[in-house]
Amino acid sequence: MIQDHTIDQTLIELARTMKALKALRDVRRSADIEMGNGGSNWQDDRPFSAAAKRASLDLTRKLADLRQGR
Repeated sequence: MIQDHTIDQTLIELARTMKALKALRDVRRSADIEMGNGGSNWQDDRPFSAAAKRASLDLTRKLADLRQGR
């Protein structure tokens, strides 16, 4: 059975992932505007990209806990 604690942790990780992805999207959009349609400079968004990947990985782990009923 799914525990309330696991649901709460999953919701926290989901919110963290959404925040990281929105920040990455905003950085990439602002770089696109500054550079024209040439794309963003990968060095500018590297920390945001890493944060989004880490948050996504943590969310994946919490979803696995949710599926396992931990």
